[in-house]
Amino acid sequence: MKIDLLGQAVLIVAIVLLACFASGLAPTNTMLVVLGIWQLASAFHLFYVYSHIKRLNYVKTSIVLAVSLPIWMHLVGDLAYLPVAGVVIWYFFQTISDTIKVYNRPRSFWDL
Repeated sequence: MKIDLLGQAVLIVAIVLLACFASGLAPTNTMLVVLGIWQLASAFHLFYVYSHIKRLNYVKTSIVLAVSLPIWMHLVGDLAYLPVAGVVIWYFFQTISDTIKVYNRPRSFWDL
C-alpha cells in the first residue's frame, strides 16, 4: 500500500508541475496516461488478490472513460481530460483511505 500510494503521489506531483511549467499539453497528457495505467494495474491487483469490490468499480469506470475519451476529445477538446483527472483523484483518495484503514489496524509483534 505504501509503495502504491507513494508512486501515485509522485506521479500526481509530476502532472501538476508539468501542467504549471511545461509548454504544451503533450508531457502532461503522457504523465496522466502513465498514472492511469499505474492505477488500473493497482486496481486489477487489489481486486484479483484481495477481492476488493471498490477497486472493481474503478476498473469499470476507467474502462468506460477510456473508451469514450476519443469521442469526448472530438466534441469538447482538451476539456475531456477533466473527467480523467477527476477519476484519478478519486482513486488516489480511495488509496489514501484504504492505507489509513490498514495501518490503523492492531498488529502483532511479528507484523512490525
